[in-house]
Amino acid sequence: MTFTPIMFARHSQLDAPQSNMLQAENNSVVIDFSGTEAIPFLTTILGLDLNKLTASGLGIKGTLDDDLNSTYSFALYYFSETAFRFVLHSDGAAQLQALISEQQLRYDVEFVIRTDLATLTLSGEQAFDALVNAFKLTPGLRLSDANSCYGAQSGEVFITAIEKQSQQYFQLLAKAPELTKWQVYLQQHGFDLSLSDVA
Repeated sequence: MTFTPIMFARHSQLDAPQSNMLQAENNSVVIDFSGTEAIPFLTTILGLDLNKLTASGLGIKGTLDDDLNSTYSFALYYFSETAFRFVLHSDGAAQLQALISEQQLRYDVEFVIRTDLATLTLSGEQAFDALVNAFKLTPGLRLSDANSCYGAQSGEVFITAIEKQSQQYFQLLAKAPELTKWQVYLQQHGFDLSLSDVA
């Protein structure tokens, strides 16, 4: 049996919030985006520079309204030249869906709204180490650009490293029952559940 390590990343220039916190993201939406013309669409319509996305899991932050900190900002993850994943606020998701639908006659692209996935945000000085241990990840990638992000699939959970408000955060995306198991696990390992929104 061969072992394939799952690489994981964090930002090298960002500080971690001191408190170890968990938060369910009720306003997050996951949209899986694909098509033979995915890259021309993302480059032309959204104005994204995809040159840095050279390996599966790498991502970039973008926005639909010129403000990377608004509810219209998103994280876009690269899986292949024809498959991407958006993670964004429900406000931005509605606008993005309308934009894709409007352009589908010009571009061979499709999207699926992943209503089956829930989101949990993790932060704190122990967050990275907790994720590496819990999901048997191999640390080693450093993101030098705050507008970069990274995601890795471990079992049933898609784990991401993102920047929010100039600090390091991580998100877990999975079906609700699976995410509930990890929430309980992380709470048992010192992460407090927060009700405030960090987005």
